[in-house]
Amino acid sequence: MITLLTTAACVFGISLIAQAQAQEQAPAQTPEADAWRAVRAADCARCHGKDHEGLAAPSIVGFARTQSRERFIAAVLDGNPPMSMPAYRGNPLIESRIDAIYRYFAGRADGSIAPGAIPGRQ
Repeated sequence: MITLLTTAACVFGISLIAQAQAQEQAPAQTPEADAWRAVRAADCARCHGKDHEGLAAPSIVGFARTQSRERFIAAVLDGNPPMSMPAYRGNPLIESRIDAIYRYFAGRADGSIAPGAIPGRQ
């Protein structure tokens, strides 16, 4: 009986440790973290670079630093087709998260979110 209880306690303890480790590794569930995942899914890095600081297309971080919230949101939603920037208006992945996407890039621009960091994660 004691062996059974000891085994059960060990298994339960190991399970709790595994759950805690999984939670530590899971991305944060903040609106900005959700926006970060949406930007990755939309593959903005393909043109704007790994840290969105420019590549074939200009820096999104720099754009957020110099433009108003309204101008930033309009640029993302309306795009710039002559410059090969797609419009994301009507794309639920981006449009439903546009305010959080702006806050993410504003955080990158002011340095409160580090390049490559998942927002809200320590």
